[in-house]
Formats: sequence, structure tokens, C-alpha cells
Amino acid sequence: YIEFYDVMPVNMAIALSGQFLLGQPVMVKPSEAEKNLVQSTTSVATGPAGVIGPYSGVARRLYVGNLHFNMTETDLQMVFEAFGQVELVQLPLDESGNCKGFDFVQFACLEDARNAQSLNGQLEIGGRTIK
Repeated sequence: YIEFYDVMPVNMAIALSGQFLLGQPVMVKPSEAEKNLVQSTTSVATGPAGVIGPYSGVARRLYVGNLHFNMTETDLQMVFEAFGQVELVQLPLDESGNCKGFDFVQFACLEDARNAQSLNGQLEIGGRTIK
């Protein structure tokens, strides 16, 4: 990811998409980080003053990396339900419909998310140690 201070260079960078770098075509596209952040914070309950607190979706949401490329949302739902109620599994897919190697899991309870996170580097799924 590259973050620019000004908007002007963004369009110039996007125009580089398809150009070759070290013999490989480069894909450049706008980040969806802002959209994803808004989605994750508006879809959870907020505190009495509308403030996101430690029990919000952001705190209960885990990034899971080093996944096998054949994983599905259903597979991951089943794996993480062992830790508690899973509210959401988001599994980004590549152009061919395969897992990109990471996902996001959101638990209903902060304690369940922490329990799952405590196994970082100790849990193997599909022959890979997840992070």
C-alpha cells in the first residue's frame, strides 16, 4: 500500500497499472481501506454516547493470515466457531475465485476473539500455520 499526501499523484499512479516492473505487470488500484473502516464501524453497536469502545467490532475483529488458497468462508466459519460465536467472515478472493491467503473474522464476544488470537502461530489450518 502506498499513501499519498495529495490527491493529484493518485491518478498518475493508477495510470501505471499494467506497466511492467521487474518483468511483471503491476496492478494499481485505489485502496478500499476507508470504505472497509466505515463498514466495520457502522455495522457494530456503539456505546451510549455513540463512541466505539473496547467491545466494538474493531476489537472483536481479527486478521487471519497465511491461509491456504483453497480455503472458503464456510471452512473458516467452522474452524473459528470452536472459539465462540462468529458474526462475520470476510474472505477476499483473487480474480480466479481463490482465497488471497488472508481473511477477517469477527466474533460476537471480545473474550472469544482474544482466545482465538492467543493461538497466533500455533494453529494449523490446511497444512499452514496461521497468523
